[in-house]
Amino acid sequence: MRKPVKNIFLSILVAFALSLSVKAQQISNSIEPSKILMGKPVELSFIIEFPDSLQLVMPVFNEQITQKIEILHYGKTDTLPAENRNNIRIQRTLQITSWEEGFHPVEPFTFRFLALNDTIEAESEPLLLEVEPFLMDEQTDLKDIKSVMAAPVTFREILPWLLIFLAVTAIVFGLIYYLKRRKPKVPAPTIWEKPDIPAHIAAISSLEKLKAQKLWQQGKIKQYHSELTDILRHYLEKRFTINAMEMTSAEIMSAFTGKPDDKRAEEILWDCLQLADLVKFAKHIPESNENEISMEAAFEFVNMTRLREVPKESKTGKSGSDS
Repeated sequence: MRKPVKNIFLSILVAFALSLSVKAQQISNSIEPSKILMGKPVELSFIIEFPDSLQLVMPVFNEQITQKIEILHYGKTDTLPAENRNNIRIQRTLQITSWEEGFHPVEPFTFRFLALNDTIEAESEPLLLEVEPFLMDEQTDLKDIKSVMAAPVTFREILPWLLIFLAVTAIVFGLIYYLKRRKPKVPAPTIWEKPDIPAHIAAISSLEKLKAQKLWQQGKIKQYHSELTDILRHYLEKRFTINAMEMTSAEIMSAFTGKPDDKRAEEILWDCLQLADLVKFAKHIPESNENEISMEAAFEFVNMTRLREVPKESKTGKSGSDS
């Protein structure tokens, strides 16, 4: 029985504290001046003072306060000094106006204060805005509204566009002139395109350069085998007129078979091409000795199939005499 009584006692204390907080809240509002001419701005001010134990939630100010009063500027929230150091004093000023004559009421705004797990609401006082119309003298000479007059175009206004036109024209003519005068760069012939270099010399030179790059040692295994087989394809094209660069490995072997009557050369070529295909297309990672063997096999294949010069027969005379 003691626990329910304790809870009831705590609830009474909380309610009492909230009631004191409500009484401690003060909301004052005003319109200065309260009487304006139609469309003239006027300030609607709110001053809210509340204990620092509460949290203030401002009302939402829409574009229109009422159908006949609109907000021109939302202003800002300022903090003012409070007489009680435990209180907070805030001022919010809106700039409003009305375009209709008459007396226009400003309804109370609801301000919310958060305290513990509860919400306290307080309202501002209702206000009244008086709007007077513009009065015109009957003796005033009324005139029609003038039509829009076209202002003359000055040289200063034309100058930027003229400079842009001249700049674009200069760039276009300069580009045309450059393209006409520019001579197309003819790429230097590769070692395979030089007719005075034998096929086996071009192949051995290319293999030596590839070996010096140490590609497979750097993990560039696919690039290594691609360049190795490209060298062999170029060699076959220059040495045996086989269009190997456009052929598959199987097509190369079919075209190469019987060119030199040497089964060992065919086996070496097939091993190099097959290992390269596995690396390029099947993502095979060969052992280190396989990479070295492919390079040695390429050198051996070139040396085995190189075009050898036939030594000229030396002219010999008849020797000896009848005895």
